Amino acid sequence: MCGITGHIDLKGGLATESLASMTKAIMHRGPDDHGLWVSPNGICVLGHARLSIVDLSPAGHQPMLDPITGNAIVFNGEIYNFQSLRQGCEALGDVFNSHTDTEVILMLYRRHGVNCLKFLRGMFALSIWDEQRQQIFLARDRVGKKPLNYALTKTGLVFCSELHPLSKHSSVDNGMDMEALELYLQCQFIPAPWTIYRGIRKLPPAHYAVYDRDGLRLEQYWELDYRDKIGISEADALDALEEKLTEAVRLRMNADVPLGALLSGGVDSSVVVALMAKLSKEPVRTFSIGFEEEVFNELPWAQQAASICGTQHHPEIVQGNVEHLLPILARHYGEPFADHSAIPSFIVSAAARRNVTVALNGDGGDELLGGYSRYSLSNRVIQLTKLIGGLIPPASLVDLSTKLIDAKTISQRIIRKLIMQYANPELRSINMYLSFWNDRERGELLSDYTSLVLQDWRQDCLKNACTYADNAIDRMLWLDSQTYLPGCLLVKMDIASMHCGLETRSPLLDQEVIEFCAKLPIRYKVKGGVGKYLLKKMAERYYPKEFVYRPKMGFGIPLEAWLRGPLRGMVEEVLRDPDAVFPLNNALLEQTLTDFYKGKGGLTFKLWCVFIFGVWNRVKDR
Repeated sequence: MCGITGHIDLKGGLATESLASMTKAIMHRGPDDHGLWVSPNGICVLGHARLSIVDLSPAGHQPMLDPITGNAIVFNGEIYNFQSLRQGCEALGDVFNSHTDTEVILMLYRRHGVNCLKFLRGMFALSIWDEQRQQIFLARDRVGKKPLNYALTKTGLVFCSELHPLSKHSSVDNGMDMEALELYLQCQFIPAPWTIYRGIRKLPPAHYAVYDRDGLRLEQYWELDYRDKIGISEADALDALEEKLTEAVRLRMNADVPLGALLSGGVDSSVVVALMAKLSKEPVRTFSIGFEEEVFNELPWAQQAASICGTQHHPEIVQGNVEHLLPILARHYGEPFADHSAIPSFIVSAAARRNVTVALNGDGGDELLGGYSRYSLSNRVIQLTKLIGGLIPPASLVDLSTKLIDAKTISQRIIRKLIMQYANPELRSINMYLSFWNDRERGELLSDYTSLVLQDWRQDCLKNACTYADNAIDRMLWLDSQTYLPGCLLVKMDIASMHCGLETRSPLLDQEVIEFCAKLPIRYKVKGGVGKYLLKKMAERYYPKEFVYRPKMGFGIPLEAWLRGPLRGMVEEVLRDPDAVFPLNNALLEQTLTDFYKGKGGLTFKLWCVFIFGVWNRVKDR
C-alpha cells in the first residue's frame, strides 16, 4: 500500500520540485521509502511513497523500471494472485529482480499493454510511463478500493493518490466546482468523476486512462452484470460462498509484516475473522472500538466474536472530544466528506497500526448481498415488484419520487408508498440521500443556484441499474456498488487507514466473490425480509443464531449528542464564519442551528454536512 504521484508535460516544462513536494505530502501513505524518476527526455516525472508489505528489500523500490522496454511504474495496492501470474511469466522466459507484485505488473504490461488489467485480482491504482509510445497509462481497480485523482493542465497532466496535495500544484485549477458542491450536499460525499475542485477529476473504478499528445482517453474495462443467473441449490450455494470467501481471505493473509483484523462485531467482519482463525496457526489480532452510549456500542458483540474465534483482542472506547481530529480529517480527505463514521474509522485504524501493518475488514458485505434496511422486502413484495415494477421505468419516476419526499397530502403519501414500497423499491438507493439536503432545501442553501447535475446523475444511475439488473433487489445492489460503496465507504476506509500507514484488505470485495454473488438468485440475497441471507446462513456455521440475527447497528457515533455537547462550540464558530461556509446561505444556516438546539428533529445530518464543509473550507488552503 503506497501513494503515487506523477506529472507529464509535453513541452518539457516539468516542475520536479513540485512533484517532490507532492510526494512528500503523501508520505503518511508510504513511510518506509520514497523515490522520484524522470524520463530520459524530461517529459514525465513519477513519484512514489512506499509502505513495504511484500518483499521488504530495496528491490521493491519504486518508481520501478523495466530494463528491456524502459517503461516505469508507480503502484499503490496489492495483487493477490501475483505469485501465480509470476509463474506464468517465468514459464515464458521472463526474469525477475524482486519478489514484488509491482514487477509482475510491469512484465504483464510488456506483453499485453493495457489488457494486463484483466489478469489482476486485487486492489490497485497504478501508472505506467510507456517509453516507446511516449504515453502515460493510469488504471484503478474494479470496485474502487484505491484512489487516483488527476488534473489536465495546459501542457499535460498531473496525478496523485490524494486530493489536498494535488490541489496545491501550481498547474492545477483549484477553484470550487459548484456541481460537486451540489452533489455533496445531497449525498454527503462527491461521486466520481467529480471532485470539489474544477480542475481535478477522479478516475472512476474499473476504468483506465491513456494520455499522450492526442489528449486523454478513458475506457471502462469491467462491468458487473446481475442478469446472468445460475441454477444452484441453497446448500451448494452456501458451500460455494464459503469456499470462495475462504480463498479470498487466504490470499489476503499473505504479508511479510504483522497482520490482524478490524472487528466491528457485525456479521461481515465476524465472518472474516472466523475464516482467518480457521486458516491461521497463530491467534488472530483483532481491533474494535465502541462508545459509552449503549445504543451505539458494539463492543460486547465484538468481544463475543473474539472469544469464539480465540483472537488477541484489543478494544477501545471513543469519547466525544474529537474536535482536534476534524481539521486533520478534512485535510486528508481533501474535500468535504460527511460520513460521520470516518471518525471511528480513523481511531480504530490508528489503534490497529500500533500493533500491525495490515488489517483485514468486512467492507462490502451489505453491497454484496443486500444488508441495508432498504433491502428488507418480504417475499410477497419481491414478487409484486416483478409484476408491476416494469410497467413504468424507474428512471422516469426518480424526479417524482424526490419531490414526494416532502409529501404533505394523503394522496401524495399514498403515491409515494406505492412507488417506493411496491412498484420500484430500487428508488430507495437514490432517495436515501434525501435525509441530507433535499432538492428544495438545497436550492435555498445555495441561494437558488441550480443545475441539472443531480437530475442527470440520478437518471443515469437508474438507467444503468435497469440495464444490468432485472429486479429491484439486484438494481439496488448495482446502485449501491456503483455509488455508495466506491464514493463513500471505500474512500472512508482508504483515507482512515492510510493516514497512519495501515493497509486494509477486504475479502468480501474479491472479484470472484462479487461475480459469484451477482449471479445468485435473489432468494439467496433477501429472503423473508432478511438481507444478506446466504452470508448469515454461513455465519451460523461459526456463531450462535442470536449473534447472527440481531438488529443491524452500523458503524455510527452518537452524533446528535456530540453536536449538542462537546462539539457545540466548534459547530457554532464554524457555521457563523461567513468565509468558512461561503457560498452557503448564512441566514438559513443560522436558522438551522437555532432549530436544532431548540430540539427540532431531522436536522442532525444536515447540520453535520454543512459543518464538515465549513471545516474543510478552513483548512483547504493550508
